[in-house]
Amino acid sequence: MRPPARAVPVALVLAAACAGHAGAPPPPEAAFDPARARAEVGWLADAARTGRGVGTPGGAEAADWIAARFHDAGLAPALEGGYLQRFEAPFRATLEKRNALTIGAAAATLGPDFLPFGFSDDGAVEAEVVFAGYGITAPDLGYDDYAGVDVKGKIVLVAQDFPREADPASPFRDPRHYRFSEWRYKAINARDHGAAAILGVRDVWGHDGPDDLPPWRGQVSSRAGILAARVTAAALGRGGVDVRALAAAGEVDGRPHPRALGVRARLEVEVRHERAPTANVVAILPGRDPAVAGECVVVGAHHDHLGFGGDASLAPEQTGTVHPGADDNASGVAALLAVARAFAAEGPARRTVLFAAFGAEELGLLGSAHLVKNLPARCPVDRLQLMVNLDMVGRARGGKVYVDGADTAKGLREEVRAVADRAPRLPLVLAFGGDGYGPSDHTSFYARGVPVLFLFTGAHADYHRPSDTADKIDAEGLAAVARLAYRAARDAADRDGRLEVVRAAAAPPRERTGERGYGTYLGAIPDFAERTDPGVLLTGVRPGSPAERAGIAGGDVLLRVGPTRIMNLQDLAFALRSHRPGDLVEVEWSRGAERRTAQVKLEERR
Repeated sequence: MRPPARAVPVALVLAAACAGHAGAPPPPEAAFDPARARAEVGWLADAARTGRGVGTPGGAEAADWIAARFHDAGLAPALEGGYLQRFEAPFRATLEKRNALTIGAAAATLGPDFLPFGFSDDGAVEAEVVFAGYGITAPDLGYDDYAGVDVKGKIVLVAQDFPREADPASPFRDPRHYRFSEWRYKAINARDHGAAAILGVRDVWGHDGPDDLPPWRGQVSSRAGILAARVTAAALGRGGVDVRALAAAGEVDGRPHPRALGVRARLEVEVRHERAPTANVVAILPGRDPAVAGECVVVGAHHDHLGFGGDASLAPEQTGTVHPGADDNASGVAALLAVARAFAAEGPARRTVLFAAFGAEELGLLGSAHLVKNLPARCPVDRLQLMVNLDMVGRARGGKVYVDGADTAKGLREEVRAVADRAPRLPLVLAFGGDGYGPSDHTSFYARGVPVLFLFTGAHADYHRPSDTADKIDAEGLAAVARLAYRAARDAADRDGRLEVVRAAAAPPRERTGERGYGTYLGAIPDFAERTDPGVLLTGVRPGSPAERAGIAGGDVLLRVGPTRIMNLQDLAFALRSHRPGDLVEVEWSRGAERRTAQVKLEERR
């Protein structure tokens, strides 16, 4: 049925080179036109869209533009208020006027001397300073920096990382214990011991180089329930606190040496967390069979990207530059639109189909989480048949597409193979992964017991960088992935019987770069396909990375990092987390029948 008219900015409609027209819909195959997909990616990834970040003009324009495309396809709004399901999302943290620190009689300067953490509470506290070592309480390891010292109502001073960091025998080097090195953990532990504020200082005794604070990047983070700030060793020294001397005894014996310092400090913090409106864009094609029309299939892709960079950018030196997000995820939106047009042209399936372009995925899957909690009445979550997610589907190198979630329903893997092989056979190489969790919007659905498929064409060196541009998109491959998504969704919508969800233990979330979030950086980009042979096959390495400098290349297989044999991706994660930036390790890999090794100095991901 034709949806009711809604206000869509005329400029947006005219700007789209591939804007549709009213009238009889074209045949389904016409929906998968590579030229149209290329034009849609180009429009979404144009610099005029300001990187489609939450809180940017281009983010709102993109949502309106997608709604217009659903309208042109003849799809009805899924919601009573129209296509847009509006919500707010945090998008920026800004430092306000009231940020100050005084240690003893010495005033510190905001920026070079101290910076609040983005997770700090707002407020002011003046109190005695207590040195609490590394701020760690680990009874299982026989270690407690707070033992024998009263910090209630005090300001605790703690060091970065963990004691005797360079000692390979330190229990804190075990990846299971790395959480103790995180600033957020240290702040929560201080809060739970009754401290009023926490000051964190770099462990300058364990690291060469200047004690410079990282620039304020406006990262949004939930409050930790305590005032918290970073401070330099030099600023502490001007206030009469010698952190090297405080840490010396613990570096010798590896034991805590907390103590009150007889110095007072005053910390005032004001960090404003800004929120901005965004929206999911949701259309519906009601099912034709009354017996199963209340069972719904969802096809989705997130429409947001990073705007001008920010904390999630992997090119922090280019913060302030538009991050166009052509593959991530203008490609997924173009594929979603192709699937929507094909469904509209074919006509209603037995079951209802929802088409959703999610907002705020880059901020933590916020849009999909919002939709799952606020689904249209005709599509309750316990009656969802399948969710198909399209994220980064614009670079199908060699026709390869990763199909995750293949084991989230009985027989789903075989069904996907069958639809791909159906005439005309799709020119794709399917690389299956069984798990239904991952760093994209399908996770919101699988967490609620819905079978999922996640289509993804692989990581690349332009991920989360300004270089993710439309000219690098493989439009033919994108169209083929869209066809696969359509066939899988159509079969799920028309099949006899419900798909039976399989709940399996979740593997560690797979990052699209393979290493993002590990802290220690090698620069290898894994191939995520399931693999029976030992080692991790690489699709490439990042330019200028330790891996590239060692001579490792795409097509090689990583076999060992330091003493850790690499059998799979989880082993690689363990090996990297077992080391720290700056460690020199021997890496072994194979290239065909040849084995190679090199000494590699690991770096810190920034």
